[in-house]
Amino acid sequence: MPARILIIEDEPGLAELLAVNLEGAGFQTTCVYDGVEALRAFEQNPPDLVTLDLNVPKVSGFRLLELFKRDHAEIPIIAITAYSYEEVEEISKKGVDDFQAKPVDFEILISKIQRLLDRSA
Repeated sequence: MPARILIIEDEPGLAELLAVNLEGAGFQTTCVYDGVEALRAFEQNPPDLVTLDLNVPKVSGFRLLELFKRDHAEIPIIAITAYSYEEVEEISKKGVDDFQAKPVDFEILISKIQRLLDRSA
């Protein structure tokens, strides 16, 4: 059964690109576009991994990170961000497992996802 990835991204075009590339690599994806949808999707069907844009509306990516890690610390989270290195350092203290800078290099992202899934298996 393919690993389930929850894509949390407020830019529909980027979410679709992520889904197409990850599905092409053999993953099953679900896309949500704001923090409320993300919480609902996460609770209804916990994924194997989350890609998280930190600037989603309604519930911030930072708050989502705290909530997900509090209840499901074992599920890896990759922050996809345009933030600077210093800001990313701060994010990693909050429990993110890895990060991917925008614009996204899909080859690198897929290898990070595979590494985290292998580690959490």
